Amino acid sequence: MKKIVLAMLCVCISLMAEGKNQAFIIHDLITLEMPGGAIKSGALELSGDQVIRISKEVRPIMHETYQSKINEAFGLEKRVQKLLKQGKSKEEVSSYLDKIASIKREAMDIKIDAYKAFQAILTPEQWQRYLALSER
Repeated sequence: MKKIVLAMLCVCISLMAEGKNQAFIIHDLITLEMPGGAIKSGALELSGDQVIRISKEVRPIMHETYQSKINEAFGLEKRVQKLLKQGKSKEEVSSYLDKIASIKREAMDIKIDAYKAFQAILTPEQWQRYLALSER
């Protein structure tokens, strides 16, 4: 757990350091609020069994599978930025852009899987509470 938090902290710091190049960063295809904040707030009133299921069924999807795809796409995004700064044309970077789009699509599928796994763990009342919290 400490390694995951440390890795996420490093990614966040590097993203903040690259803030000046933010216009080049390619984000997710759609915005989909993930449950971390709602879980930590305690507002969902999760049972011990639910917490265990989330840590076994949802966290690995997001922290391993999804994050590895995002890191792969981020590396390619940086490569495209560098190539464009070197004067390359859009035709010369098109294969990278296609690869980034493909990776982002795969990542979005993974994120949706995690979202649906989380939904399956919650009761209908908890899910409605989560939806209300995520709209804030």
